Parts: sequence; C-alpha cells; structure tokens
Amino acid sequence: MPVDWGDDRAQDPKDHARPSIIASGEQRAAWRDLGVGKFQDRDYQRYAQSFRTTESLRESGRHGYQETVRRYGRDFAGDLLARHRREEPTRPEREMIGLLGELGKQEGRDYEREFKVSPGVYADFAWPERKLAIEVHGSAHRSAWFLAQGMEVREEHRNAIYEAQGWTVHVVSERDLTEERADTRTRIRGALAPSPGKR
Repeated sequence: MPVDWGDDRAQDPKDHARPSIIASGEQRAAWRDLGVGKFQDRDYQRYAQSFRTTESLRESGRHGYQETVRRYGRDFAGDLLARHRREEPTRPEREMIGLLGELGKQEGRDYEREFKVSPGVYADFAWPERKLAIEVHGSAHRSAWFLAQGMEVREEHRNAIYEAQGWTVHVVSERDLTEERADTRTRIRGALAPSPGKR
C-alpha cells in the first residue's frame, strides 16, 4: 500500500533529510500488523527517516557501517554499500542509465553497475571485458562537506587503482547529463565504439 506523501511538510528543511511524510491511519495499521517486519518495508523506512535530521541519519549510517566492518570486515561492508548503490541509483546515475538506453545499451546485458574493480573500488558503470568504466560525478563531488571528509583523496586513490589495473575511465558530470546531454551522448557513443579490428 503506497504512502500518502501529502503536503504536510517539516517546517525547517535544513534540519530534516527530506520533508516529513504523512501516512494514513490504514497504512500505520498495516505497519503495526507487520511487527518487526516493518523495518524491511521500504515505504516504512522512508516514512520513519523523513522525521529524522540529516545529521542523525549520517551518524546512524556511520555507526552501522563501522559495526558491519567490525563484524564482517571492510570488504564485506563495501560490497553491501555497492549493492545498495546498485539498487538505489542517484539522480545523475539514473540520467546516465537513460542516456545509455538511448544508445541501445542495457544494464546486465551490455554493462554492469557498481562493478568491483578492486576491494573498496567499484565502477559506477563498467564494461569489465574491455576494462572500460564511466564514473558519474554528482553534486557530492562539489560539496564542501564531502570534500572536507576526504573526497579528493579517495578519488585520487580510485584513479591510481584504475590506472594500475589498466582501466580507461570516462568521467561524466551532472551538468554533462543535463545541459550538455547531446554532446555527452556523442562522446559516450565514441567511447563505447568497438576498437579497430574488434566487433
């Protein structure tokens, strides 16, 4: 049963990860009937998280990741995060999926998402047999908060691993996928063209 996303919103958007969601009495009763199973329900997760502050969600995520690393190791935790990113692409990644679709490319058949290049390094879009990757850079790559958390250092580390393993990487920005979409489509079509002598 879908949640009523309603117009009753949180008053201060700076304090909340997203506008608060209003669920109907019928929906709340259905969640009660699920018991602890409600925590596996995506609509309930969105509903519950809409009342939490952005910082509390970040803190919870950090603690959850650290505990997963402690119990199962960093590699396992990285794989879990990659699976989540595969299931929940960002808006720029959805734009890239759409652009690749315009070029006749389909996930699972022509390329893979969140492909593990090396422990801790996952390609946004990958053609593993060709060692070709497309990295989509959204707003996080320009965010002061993410830069302060070491984004540039992590990107340098990723680039060094790609280079050491012989991968070719094409970076596509959010702007490339919106304002300069036609030029980007042409560029990506060229990047994906078979090498001379290969079909």
